[in-house]
Amino acid sequence: MNTAKKIAWSSWSALEEAMVLSDMAPSIPESFDEINPEELTPEESQMLAFMPIFPTPESRLLHTPLGFFPMDSQLKPSDRWDCRIGHTNFEITKSVKDILNRIDGVEALKVLGRYTFFIGIATMFKFKDVRVDIEKQLCSYTEQEVLDEETKITVDLVRGQLESNKYWSILVTGSGEVDYVVSNNLDQTYLDGLNKLLEVKKELGGIILRGDHG
Repeated sequence: MNTAKKIAWSSWSALEEAMVLSDMAPSIPESFDEINPEELTPEESQMLAFMPIFPTPESRLLHTPLGFFPMDSQLKPSDRWDCRIGHTNFEITKSVKDILNRIDGVEALKVLGRYTFFIGIATMFKFKDVRVDIEKQLCSYTEQEVLDEETKITVDLVRGQLESNKYWSILVTGSGEVDYVVSNNLDQTYLDGLNKLLEVKKELGGIILRGDHG
């Protein structure tokens, strides 16, 4: 990856309102007499489970990330949680899903695609706090992610040349590019160089390795 990890957010509740207003939700059938459960797809079976026992022609279904719900149901995701959809520029792997499940405030989670996930935030938590926690844990790089065998050899060579100096910092970007700043004095030149590395890290992602003195 040659860019920083990012997550864009949208409110699913707003999408729901647009769907309701545009009258896009499907109608519930008036009779179940001719329905053969064995012929239903998994999605249709899930939809049937949420249908009212005595449906009326006016009853309508809402298609949510967690399945179909009657519009008047109090169990709809948007009635239970603050619903958000996260759009990432990195793959949502099992480890990413595990991290999301451990985030305080995330009560419901559904991976919708390779780069998209749905979360329901519990009532006693605020989205802005949950968002900060998620982005802090998912949008940072680890040494294991950026230091493949070839890059590690390069970094070790650079580190060996810099360690005789008191101050040094090495940037390894998400795509494996390596840059550094070094000095024996914590002067403005070194600090300016370090700030440039931090700016590149913010834009491209990656990690910064530093000496004992920073």
